[in-house]
Amino acid sequence: MRYRLFATLVVTSLLGASLTQAATLAPEQRFRTLGDFSAKKAGKPARDVSGLACMPVANGAQRCLLINDEGSFAQFARIAENRITPDATLPIIGANASPDTLGQPPQGICKAPGRFAELDGEAVAYADGAFYVAGSHGCSRKKGEFRLSAFHLARIKVDAEGSPAGKVELTYRLSDMLRAAGPAAPFFGRGLMDDNGLNIEGIAILGDTLWAGLRAPSLGNRGFLVGASLKALFAPGQAPATEAPRVFELPAGSNRGIRDLAPLPDGRLLALLGPAQEQALPYSLMLIDPAKPDVSTALGDLPGRGDDKAESLTVLPPDAKGLAVLIGYDGPKNGHFESYRLPLELR
Repeated sequence: MRYRLFATLVVTSLLGASLTQAATLAPEQRFRTLGDFSAKKAGKPARDVSGLACMPVANGAQRCLLINDEGSFAQFARIAENRITPDATLPIIGANASPDTLGQPPQGICKAPGRFAELDGEAVAYADGAFYVAGSHGCSRKKGEFRLSAFHLARIKVDAEGSPAGKVELTYRLSDMLRAAGPAAPFFGRGLMDDNGLNIEGIAILGDTLWAGLRAPSLGNRGFLVGASLKALFAPGQAPATEAPRVFELPAGSNRGIRDLAPLPDGRLLALLGPAQEQALPYSLMLIDPAKPDVSTALGDLPGRGDDKAESLTVLPPDAKGLAVLIGYDGPKNGHFESYRLPLELR
């Protein structure tokens, strides 16, 4: 492998143990969805929400983009007060691989070849006039097949109103970064459920760095953040990425990983933690400072929701009461979004 350098910062086991003592947070309010988000099957409401990212507030509302892990599209939405209004869908990939995709497709991974199918969209972020959408970058769940469609990172540039400005840009180069991701690298291209295989479930943008939060692998009490340069990911041409990523090891807890990420206005990150596979473990929130990851702070557990899975984390605009986040769920219709007030002050 051509990669030799990576930066790894390890958090103490004491902090990892403290996660088991986190208090349970209480939801502040339920957000109403005015209409249905689109599912893979036409006419059915979405029940597989996996990410929501929003532009800054303009005229009392936020323009947002929602992704689910079925289908190959994203969907715009509008949030105003405690109401979410679904809007138009946006195709991310087509029925076949695009020759315009940057970089080179990953080779020699997963148990068997598979067809070009869904995006398996797991994460969405917004920064500086563009939304970003990431596929899982993992083998298919049931058969462990390689489906190239899941190994895309997309950039959707938008205008001031949040309307697409130009075509969707696609790149394979995040796979190059994951293959160089320190202790997590050997798990790239392995099955999630039976081999602790690498899977992305959250992304966030800080400056030129795209941070990818890994659901798996979970190694001991460690979860992983992988930082990649946007400039390198979206450089013109088909050459693979050669730049080494940054790799942070976080005290996620045993058999837990990152289920979503969201940036704070002060340059820190919030992480939604949860089971690396399907273990009966709590979902929690953690504060991470990329400049000082050794002082990551547990903020509390989310209350149990039966079989529903907390998959989406979005920071709401600060108000007089402080900072709140919006949590969405995989399982119930339209994400069952609800807000939580956090015991946290911005710097």
